Amino acid sequence: MWRGPLLAALVLVSSTFDVDAGSLFSSGGWGTQQGAAPAAPPSRAAITRRAPVRTPASSAPATGSSVNSGVCEREIQAAAAKYGVPEGILYSVGLTETGRKGSLSAYAMNVEGKAFFPPSQQAAMTTFYDAKRQGMKLIDIGCMQINHYFHGENFSSPEEMFDPKRNVEYAAKFLRNLHDKHETWTMAVARYHAGPNNNPAQKQYVCRVISNLVATGYGEWTSNASRFCAS
Repeated sequence: MWRGPLLAALVLVSSTFDVDAGSLFSSGGWGTQQGAAPAAPPSRAAITRRAPVRTPASSAPATGSSVNSGVCEREIQAAAAKYGVPEGILYSVGLTETGRKGSLSAYAMNVEGKAFFPPSQQAAMTTFYDAKRQGMKLIDIGCMQINHYFHGENFSSPEEMFDPKRNVEYAAKFLRNLHDKHETWTMAVARYHAGPNNNPAQKQYVCRVISNLVATGYGEWTSNASRFCAS
């Protein structure tokens, strides 16, 4: 997730990136070939098979427990519906941020550019506090890689940032706000990861998200997207 304040991420910037990238995603969140009839959304099997229903009221596994496979994906489905974010886009952003072997990890971390995949919340918290003691500041946390330095104040504690429900809902709301400001999902995805003055990073990130969108069956390459990512 972009390591910058929310208000700065919402600043509109006029650039060639805005013009070129504005139509890479269709309004429904998946690609259609230029000139073709809009495609129906793909089967949700790709995400639902990783999202087993859990009975506890809280989505967060108990401290010390191992990662529950599919918990991030389950929360993505719920948050996408709650905030009106296309499920495929939210899922593909998650995969771009923390995906490893095609799945998400509730305890994934990135500490100053180095990825960690602790097996439990207890192990994740140990990694987090060890990094803080070493003076590390840029620590991305959880399903959607929320940056603690810039966004931690919006959570009650670092532990809460590892809660899949809170983590994913924060990311979904962040994307929703970016879309409302910039009016396209392409620009929302671009600004999710990189600041408004970093066009190369935005382009690279958007193309990685599109690749995951296609790989998971939520979309296909549009003519505009193919040209944009090939250039």
